[in-house]
Amino acid sequence: MKVYEVINLGAKELQGICENPKLEAELLLAYCLGMDRINLIIKREDEVEEGELAKFLGLLNMRKSHIPYQYIVKKHYFMGLEFFVDENVLIPRPETEILVEEVLKRLKKGNTLIDIGTGSGAIAVSVVKYFPDCFVYAVDISRKALEVAKYNAKKHNVLDKIVFIESDVFSQVPKNIKFDFIVSNPPYIKRGELETLQEEVKKEPIIALDGGEDGLFFYKKIIEGAPFYLNPEGAICFEMGYDQKEEVTDLLTKGGFKNIEVIKDLSGIDRVVIARYKL
Repeated sequence: MKVYEVINLGAKELQGICENPKLEAELLLAYCLGMDRINLIIKREDEVEEGELAKFLGLLNMRKSHIPYQYIVKKHYFMGLEFFVDENVLIPRPETEILVEEVLKRLKKGNTLIDIGTGSGAIAVSVVKYFPDCFVYAVDISRKALEVAKYNAKKHNVLDKIVFIESDVFSQVPKNIKFDFIVSNPPYIKRGELETLQEEVKKEPIIALDGGEDGLFFYKKIIEGAPFYLNPEGAICFEMGYDQKEEVTDLLTKGGFKNIEVIKDLSGIDRVVIARYKL
């Protein structure tokens, strides 16, 4: 079969599975052939060898079972950087780039930051990559997630700038360490809503999605522990769900935080909240 025929086959098989079947078919075939999509299109009349076709059909079946494309090809782009991702970590979302961008705007030379629930390390690695004059602690309860985060830190040559700690929020973080920023994109899906998520999202680690009965479990836990770890006038920076602005800002106010800023995402949804701790 020729390249264009294989693409058409894949696009037909992916109908109803994803938003852009032809694009994903092209990307999967390009991955199988070890080339980028542009070259694939240029070589659309080339023959696809039997072994490559068999590999493509295998990946196609994985995608048809709703395994996210990013888990199949083991990569995803975030903040212009390529990250390794697998089933042990949440696939970084574009909205989280806003959290990183807002943190980068506020960082000063020598600042120390802790990324709680680091997952793939997307936040921690991006911050250090774009602002080398800071130091980051990356925390996750999942040892496998930390292995992925370390791999990505090494991939981007920032391994020496990040300390990785296996910890349930602050439980294993030494109390003699103080931070200028506590940053987190915590699990914030209400437990009762997990079954309503898209099939692809259900393939992601439940531990990275489940925010407890009210979706606020980790916000409460982080806010409660923050005063013991923040430097004077240190800040918390959270990503939050589309309908959580009032609840999260209320938790911050009751937790002793002030100067609360809310930043919208590109869709106009309240997505990031930043607050300073009262002295």
